[in-house]
This record gives sequence, structure tokens and C-alpha cells, in this order.
Amino acid sequence: MNNFFKGAVVTVIVLTIFIIINVICNMNDIDLNSVTSGPVIAVCAMLIYQGLTKNKK
Repeated sequence: MNNFFKGAVVTVIVLTIFIIINVICNMNDIDLNSVTSGPVIAVCAMLIYQGLTKNKK
């Protein structure tokens, strides 16, 4: 259950950062393509989660 909460926290943090970046870009008239940024966000979240839950010897 501990890994579930880590995953939820990582997801919320990554999505919050993406929303902030998206708002800043929209204020500067830069349109981000959601088709390409969606998978990039998912991969970043998975890599951060994997780094947090890796077993340390």
C-alpha cells in the first residue's frame, strides 16, 4: 500500500508541474501539443516512481 501512495504523490506532482508549465506557455501564446506531451509526462512519472520504489541493497 505504501507504493500506491508513492505513485499517487508522484502523479499529482508531475501533473501539477505540467499544468503550471502549460499555463505559463498559454500566457505567452505558445500552444503545447497534448498528443506529444501526454506520453512524455507518463514516462517521466514512471521513471520517478521507479526510482523511488527501487529496492536498495
